[in-house]
Amino acid sequence: MLKSKNRSFIRGIAAIAAVAVGCFIAGNSYASTGGLQINKAVTQDFNKDQLNRTYHYYALMDDGGPYAIVGLERGYRITGPGWTPIKLESPKFRTITSELEKSPVEGSSTYGAYVQDSQGKDIGVWFSSMMAGEMVNTRAKTVSVRLHPNLLLN
Repeated sequence: MLKSKNRSFIRGIAAIAAVAVGCFIAGNSYASTGGLQINKAVTQDFNKDQLNRTYHYYALMDDGGPYAIVGLERGYRITGPGWTPIKLESPKFRTITSELEKSPVEGSSTYGAYVQDSQGKDIGVWFSSMMAGEMVNTRAKTVSVRLHPNLLLN
């Protein structure tokens, strides 16, 4: 009898330890999910060319046109295929912004949003008609974006 109670006690301690280790590992991970905080002021900033001049900007494009523009604070960079650095002062930047405004993904509308890390800190801006999710690696200072083609902002 005593032996079976000891086994249950040891199993309980092992389960608690496993949960604690899992929480510790998850809490100390450098890659975390961030988010896009939709904001009308960001949309207006893109429409009026009143963007943060210290951000580094990237465009996601293919032969058919642009899908998104993201601006990230210094030190951060975007990872993944299709993202091209673009200068804020270039005529191409204004052309891409105009194309995004005039030709959103069918059934959607173009919007601006703050790019946030998992702590809710603004680390950049987003402009697109597609919904997306992001992963931020605070140690490597990288942001990767997943577009959700079936989730359009109406």
